[in-house]
Amino acid sequence: MANNATIKYYPVGNGDTSLITLEDSTTILVDCNIRNCDNEDTYDVKKDLLQSVQYDKGIPHIDVFILTHGDQDHCRGFKKHFYQGAPENYSETDKKDGLIRIDTMWFSPMIAEENSNDDEDAHQKEAERRLELHRKKDPKKDNPGNRIKIIGYDGNKDYKDLDHLRAKPGDIVTRFNDKNQVLFSIFIHAPFKEHLESLGDDKKNSTSIVFQARFKNSLYQQDFSTLAMFGGDSDHTSWCIILEKTKKFKNEEALKWDLFLSPHHCSWSFFNDRPQEENPTPKKTSLEVLDYRRNNAKVIASSKKILDDEDNPPHYEAKSEYIKKVTEGNFLNTTTYDVINKIPQPIIFEVTSLGIVKPKKVEGAARVAGGAGLGIVNSPSKYGNGKV
Repeated sequence: MANNATIKYYPVGNGDTSLITLEDSTTILVDCNIRNCDNEDTYDVKKDLLQSVQYDKGIPHIDVFILTHGDQDHCRGFKKHFYQGAPENYSETDKKDGLIRIDTMWFSPMIAEENSNDDEDAHQKEAERRLELHRKKDPKKDNPGNRIKIIGYDGNKDYKDLDHLRAKPGDIVTRFNDKNQVLFSIFIHAPFKEHLESLGDDKKNSTSIVFQARFKNSLYQQDFSTLAMFGGDSDHTSWCIILEKTKKFKNEEALKWDLFLSPHHCSWSFFNDRPQEENPTPKKTSLEVLDYRRNNAKVIASSKKILDDEDNPPHYEAKSEYIKKVTEGNFLNTTTYDVINKIPQPIIFEVTSLGIVKPKKVEGAARVAGGAGLGIVNSPSKYGNGKV
C-alpha cells in the first residue's frame, strides 16, 4: 500500500529548510540551513536528511534542490554537506562523509547577481559547472548530478542560449529529476522581469523564487488535495506583483493555499516596509494574498520563538496579522510547536485525499536524532501543462 506525500518543515531557527517527499519517494529540498549541532537544543537536520532520502549504489541523493535565494540562512551548509563536482567522481570518502548528491538543481540567475557567502558561491560554482555541460552538449549533461533547470530571467543575458532549460513565472512544472509526476506539480510565481531592476533596499530578498506546490492523491480528483506556498524571503512588493499578474492571467487557482510558509521567517516585510513602527498598516495586497486560504489553512513560521519584542524577524505584529486570518491554533512555529528533551522537532504534514493531516507529535526519543522519510510508488506520466 502506497504512502501519501509529506511536507516536512525543519526547525532551523531563523532560516528555511523544507523537504517534500512524494508517493514514489521523489524528494525535493527547498533551501538549507544546516547548523552545527554543538548546542544541545539544535535538531540534527543532516542526520534526518540521510535517513529521509533515497540511495543510489550507497550514495544519498536529493532529486531536486531549490534555493529560493542566496542568503546564508537559506544555503548554510551547502558547501559542507552536498556533493559538488562531476557525479562520476563521487568517492568512497565522499560517501563516508555523507555528502548528498543533488540530482537536479533549480537555479535562479537572480542569485548570480549578488554573491556574499561561501555557501552561495559554492552553489553558484556548481550551477555554472552544470550549465557549461549543457552549453557544450556534453553527453553526460543529463545524468543525475548534472541536471539543472533555470528559474526566471537574467539581466545580463548570460544564460539566453540555455532557454530550453528555463521555467518562467506562470509555468507549471510536472517533471522532476527527469521523471514525470501525475499527482504533483509546481506553479512558478516569481522572480519576474521586474526584479531585474531593484524593488527596494533588499533586492536579494525581493527576488526569491516563489512557487505553489500542488498535490493530488488520485488522477480522478477534480481539485488538489493540498496546496503549499513557498516564498523564501519575498516581500510585499513581490507579492503585490504576484497577485496582480496571477489575477490578470486568470490563474487564481495558483493563489490558493492550505500551507503558507511565512516569508522571511515571519518578518513584517511581507506586510509592509520595515521598520514596522514607521509602516504600521499592512498592505491590502498582502492581506488579499492571505484571503486565498482554503478551509483549515495553516501558516508555518520557520523562525526562532516569537516574542513581543523588537526583533524583526520574527516579528510579533506579523504573527498577529497571520493569526487574524487563520486563528491562533493554525499558526505553527517550528521552534515551539513540538519539542522533546529541549530539541524542537520537524513539523510534518501528510497529504491525504481529504487534505492535509494535522501534524502529530509522535512520542519516542528516536525523533530527536531524526526520523525516516516517507515515500512511495506511483505510475509516472504527465498531467497538467501550461496555465491553470
